Amino acid sequence: MSRRLSGPDTPAAQPVPGRRRPGNARRPFGWAAAWAAVAVGLTGSFPASAQTDSLRFSLAQATEMAVERHLGWRSAQLTVLMEQQAVIGERARFGRTLTASATQQNTQSPSSSKLEGVRTSTSASQSLGLSLTQQLSSGGSVGVDFRNTRSSSNAAFQLLNPQYQSGLTLRVSQPLLQGRGKVNRIGLEMANNNLTGSRVSAEDQRWQLETQVGQAYWSLVMARQSLGVREQLLAGAERVLETMRTRAEVGSVARSAVLEAQVGVAQRRQEIVAAEGAVRQAEDQLRALLGIDQQPGGWAWVLVPTDVPAMVPFIGEAEVGVERATARDAACRQAEIAVRNASLQLALLRDQARPSVSLTAQASLSGIGGSYGDDLQTLRQAEARNWQGSLGLNLPLSGNPVAQARVREQELANQQRQLQLEQARLQVAAKVRSQHRQVGINRQAEEAAAWTEQQAEQNVQEQEERLGLGLSTVRQVLDAQDALAQSKLARQQAAAAYNNALLEWHRLTGE
Repeated sequence: MSRRLSGPDTPAAQPVPGRRRPGNARRPFGWAAAWAAVAVGLTGSFPASAQTDSLRFSLAQATEMAVERHLGWRSAQLTVLMEQQAVIGERARFGRTLTASATQQNTQSPSSSKLEGVRTSTSASQSLGLSLTQQLSSGGSVGVDFRNTRSSSNAAFQLLNPQYQSGLTLRVSQPLLQGRGKVNRIGLEMANNNLTGSRVSAEDQRWQLETQVGQAYWSLVMARQSLGVREQLLAGAERVLETMRTRAEVGSVARSAVLEAQVGVAQRRQEIVAAEGAVRQAEDQLRALLGIDQQPGGWAWVLVPTDVPAMVPFIGEAEVGVERATARDAACRQAEIAVRNASLQLALLRDQARPSVSLTAQASLSGIGGSYGDDLQTLRQAEARNWQGSLGLNLPLSGNPVAQARVREQELANQQRQLQLEQARLQVAAKVRSQHRQVGINRQAEEAAAWTEQQAEQNVQEQEERLGLGLSTVRQVLDAQDALAQSKLARQQAAAAYNNALLEWHRLTGE
């Protein structure tokens, strides 16, 4: 179905002046309420008049309003934003970390050595440390540490007082088996898959919302058309009653014929009451989808759809629809995401079943001096240096049967996910073919109903003419009117069903 935006040339979204709800007094809809409507997003789609509580709108405008205001759709959008934050958090695992520390220490104690040359030993130290660490996607890390310490003491044997010491260290660590390589990005890949899944769910919810709005819209159109048919039947019954009264006055028919016609009028009025109730119920269903119930006084607004079911040609092909629906269907796409996540989980479990072998290396320079400049000079000359490396191995002698059992379990789960994906695709294909067939059936049903309605109209005209000539009875005329009403309703229902079938086809295939 084509969508259009409201504008100055669009006849929709215009107020219905003077429209009253049956049995209720009209409520004024002031400019304050109109500005409230602007505040909640009604501007351009559903303008309200200061003289009416009725709203006229097209199907495209109804869909636009539902997308803007429906709480379920807005909640789905928030879920997408939450998954985006999860992706950001996973990416941050491979970022850089800067750590700084500052320490002040003072010590005073009785001297325990004659070498100190004092009765009470005192010392003070201040240290500053900076560390920069980079986490690698390979599972390892690279870091640089710098430290500087100033210490002083009253001990006699101190050659440098105060004394400055600095150190610069480069450290590298890398796992060689468990935790090495792409396995460290599994969390990020799964977060991206979950984000895609949330977007798929949100898209599917929007498509379902649009379909529900369309179906509710056509239900309201159908209810109003049914009410119109009942009103036409009432007018026809009143014509029959007037004819019977005229003929009774001249004595050409019995008084019982007038009573029979009056009963027919009463029955038609009862049917109108029921049809008005159906209109109110259809309006309530559409209000909830459009979010009008969120607007103060929204339940009192009369909804007036401006579109009518159109018998547009259908040119969809079943196999093309199957291909498009398989790529679009939320269940299939979620199943594909589940397969990818299951494969990632299997890779993670296989990695955890490996022995743990890690390599670490560290190289450092240090400096010392009686001043900060001397300290840095010694550090630059690399006179004091140190390096070390280590290799660690953690090998379970039992072969880690728990991890191996988990791997096998996940392999079976992967096979199950593949079967579920294939099942989802087959279900979508069957659904699309069935919907393609249903669209054609509904189109043929509307054509048959149109022919039946035409014949019923001719029958009513003939029966009313025969009644005026005394060749027909009141019952025959009322029965003919009932048949016409049923044929009209059948055609309207067939047209609405055809448009609903097109909406479902569009939801499935996007055509």
